[in-house]
Amino acid sequence: MNIGHKIADWLETRAVTPAYAGGLLIGLTVFFFGSATNTMAGWLYVLSGVSLALLGIAAVLPARSLESLEVRRRPIEPVSVGDQITIELEIENRARQPKTLLQVIDILPFVLSKPIVRPIEVIAPASIYRDIYYLEVKQRGIYRWQEVHLRTAAPLGLFWCRRSQ
Repeated sequence: MNIGHKIADWLETRAVTPAYAGGLLIGLTVFFFGSATNTMAGWLYVLSGVSLALLGIAAVLPARSLESLEVRRRPIEPVSVGDQITIELEIENRARQPKTLLQVIDILPFVLSKPIVRPIEVIAPASIYRDIYYLEVKQRGIYRWQEVHLRTAAPLGLFWCRRSQ
């Protein structure tokens, strides 16, 4: 992983990182502001100010969207090689508003599989969403599941935010 990916990963887990559309809007905002200072045109100042306000709102909302979510993993039953493990995640929304457009990234032990990415369209307010999936065991062992990432760019899609649980 190069330094650019490390910085983007660090930003995404601690604050937010721009999506493609967010990066494009940042570039246009800087361009409009530079053009406004060069030409002293008021409408370019307005465009850059409105874009800056939109970017500010879009940078705060994804992190707030993930604050009231809690993830729990149900106990996993022991299985033999060749059987399927039933993996159940419970995502509790403790907020009074629905949470929309989430990604659940289950970081599995590297021997079993790559991380599983599951989309969630909506979690109703004050409810529990149950996500169940199955995974075939190919090797004996005792495995530890480390973490689950919740990721969203809702509601505007300009910045990505990821939190680990």
